[in-house]
Amino acid sequence: MSDAPQGNQSSVQNTFSAEVYVQQTAQLLNLSIPPEQMAGVVENFERIQAIAQPVLEFPLPDTLEAAPRFEP
Repeated sequence: MSDAPQGNQSSVQNTFSAEVYVQQTAQLLNLSIPPEQMAGVVENFERIQAIAQPVLEFPLPDTLEAAPRFEP
């Protein structure tokens, strides 16, 4: 049995800041985002995070193995 604390995803959700993420990622990519566009970019990343959250919170068993090849 794993000793890892349960519910780590929700704590990540509570600490995610789209504004900080956008600023740091832009800096890493050497990407200049004009100040008048920053609010829109941050808003879109907040939407992306909200859409992705249910997928990130979906429980998966520890014994799950990744498929070697995807077949729809």
